[in-house]
Amino acid sequence: MNEKEPVKTKSNEDFLEGLQRKETGRVVLMYSGGVDCTAAGLLLREQGLDVFPLFVDYGQSSSEAERVLVENVPVRLGFRPAHIVETDIMKQLTKSKLLGQEALSDDDAWVPGRNTLFMVIAGIYAKQIDGDGIAIGYMLDDNFVFGDNDYFHHKGIEQVLSHSFLQPMQVFLPTRSMTKRELIQKLTNAGFIDLTVSCWNAKVEKNKIISCHECANCLEREKGINELKKE
Repeated sequence: MNEKEPVKTKSNEDFLEGLQRKETGRVVLMYSGGVDCTAAGLLLREQGLDVFPLFVDYGQSSSEAERVLVENVPVRLGFRPAHIVETDIMKQLTKSKLLGQEALSDDDAWVPGRNTLFMVIAGIYAKQIDGDGIAIGYMLDDNFVFGDNDYFHHKGIEQVLSHSFLQPMQVFLPTRSMTKRELIQKLTNAGFIDLTVSCWNAKVEKNKIISCHECANCLEREKGINELKKE
């Protein structure tokens, strides 16, 4: 009886190739010009990684202000120029006040599944640039606010991306053990705090970014800055 030749599918080949892949040191950073992602990118750079920022313009109220930073700041921080993706899918599917209205509280700002979707998009970009994975500015204060912004969610996405692309695809969490105050301290010490925006309702007036000083993000940022000034 003749032995059958082993069947080798594309999946088998991709999987074996993925296991033999050599790391490139390239990481896609989910970047919006905020404190968390900016600090995360700086920490990745300090680790010797090559940071590729990815900005998703999904119709958020602060998109114009964020784009001012996204288009001008990354190279000053030692990152690659930002790659910008535009989508209106969130506006089609959700009714969050973050999408063109004024958001003040966490309830106002919740966009169901946003991080999950954007992390998958970042993974696709990472695959195209032969990156080792993606990074998100997740920190201690993020826990127990939104379901798609905690440690276990992000590590779960790591498994999803690795299975999808049949290769190890890491989710880097460089700020996972830090608080917002510590991130503000790091950026202040580095002289970069003014190159960030934290306001959900930020606008651009006369080429200047204007924050609302009322939303939860503004209050958190201002509290951290004021506490540091008192030290």
